[in-house]
Amino acid sequence: MASVGLPAIVHLIPVISSTCSLWFAWDQYEFLMVFCKPELRSLSNKLLTPYFTTFFNRGAPRVVALLATTALSCGYILRYSPCAILGDSASWYIAGKPAQNAEWISNNNLMPIGLSFALGHLVWAPVILPSIRAIQGDAKENNVAELQNWLRIHAWRSLTVDIAAWVCCIVATTKCLDRY
Repeated sequence: MASVGLPAIVHLIPVISSTCSLWFAWDQYEFLMVFCKPELRSLSNKLLTPYFTTFFNRGAPRVVALLATTALSCGYILRYSPCAILGDSASWYIAGKPAQNAEWISNNNLMPIGLSFALGHLVWAPVILPSIRAIQGDAKENNVAELQNWLRIHAWRSLTVDIAAWVCCIVATTKCLDRY
């Protein structure tokens, strides 16, 4: 089923991209935990700099592409969908009216909140970049410790903003497609 100017399948784009983002985050965690095994610590400290540099240089563009896809598709849906709450008047903004805000969330959709959470992934960058730079700069015997720090922050980021973006996109899409 399609709406005027916006096919229903477009609503699935943020669901798919946020799912891929979450899946990629989980894979990163699983693949990098191998370097944290105590019996491999000495070898890991030597291997982490070239491995992580290659890993990050190839993975970062993928993460940015998935976040951009989620953000742009959410924005597009917010503007052009029949479920759109932005439209021409930006009437979705209801400041200081909690009852209407609750009604807005339940009656319209969670897409702007999902968009905010997807962009929230980038808010963690200042916290996580020092560990990335330390590993890429070869922190020698501290590479594994820096990786463990990166993994801890990465897990918190994934469990907060990444999962929240995914859930919001799924619920918003489901609610909107129910209206078709």
